[in-house]
Amino acid sequence: MKIERELLLPNVRVRSGNAGGSGTVLYSQPNGNGGYSTYILTNHHVVENNIEVQKKWSPLLKKKVDVDILGTVETHFFKWQYSSRAIGATEISADIMTYDVEEDLALLKIRDEDAAPAVAKMFKRGEEKNLRLGQELLAIGAGMGEAPVITHGILSQFGREIDNREFWLSTAPTIFGNSGGAVYLAETNEFLGVPARIAVIASFFGSDAITHLSYFIPITRVYKFLESQMFRFVYDSDFTEEGEETAREEARAQEERKLVGTEEEGAKKSKDGRK
Repeated sequence: MKIERELLLPNVRVRSGNAGGSGTVLYSQPNGNGGYSTYILTNHHVVENNIEVQKKWSPLLKKKVDVDILGTVETHFFKWQYSSRAIGATEISADIMTYDVEEDLALLKIRDEDAAPAVAKMFKRGEEKNLRLGQELLAIGAGMGEAPVITHGILSQFGREIDNREFWLSTAPTIFGNSGGAVYLAETNEFLGVPARIAVIASFFGSDAITHLSYFIPITRVYKFLESQMFRFVYDSDFTEEGEETAREEARAQEERKLVGTEEEGAKKSKDGRK
């Protein structure tokens, strides 16, 4: 029952157009309106087909600016019999709340206001210094689009830099479809990161995936992503969903005012230069 509650139930399958992957429920709390707000973490590359950047007119800036149009994502919550047998899934639409291309992370909010079956327990922030190579890990995700699969391995490398971002290496096998899922510390079932890449080696016939060498986005980057995007309530009860939404709106307005001021200053200097 512990495996079901702490690993299987928080894991969902994510469908975005022709692409797919996995996701992990990190937050499901009362929203103050009689329902629940539920948020799911996944990779940006899992949902990027549902993100479109268009040019739209900004009344404030008096010009067209890039605006991201975020489509609807489908999430599949699995039902388990005897704690281990997937017997079906409930499809629930979700909205992309925020994303970061460079971090390859995205946060979804499901439209259903019922409480999620379970929420992953996040590894405590600041305690990563206590992790050691060789500790046992469990990876879980909807590999190949199937029902969630659990694999076992060890933490085998810290600090691997790819595209100027830190990854950790796990020997728990993963494959296409695991992206956006979860890596857990086996001893405590704590969420430790997000599978994002598998090692690939060039061969005579093309490229071969080395599924037992899986690079995952570490929990340190997950916390920084949630902090920078102002979704701190996901991991810190000192913040609220409503308060963070207000903070994001104020930050956007401040950036727009700053941009207007910069453009007006540039126009003034250009005009003065012509005198």
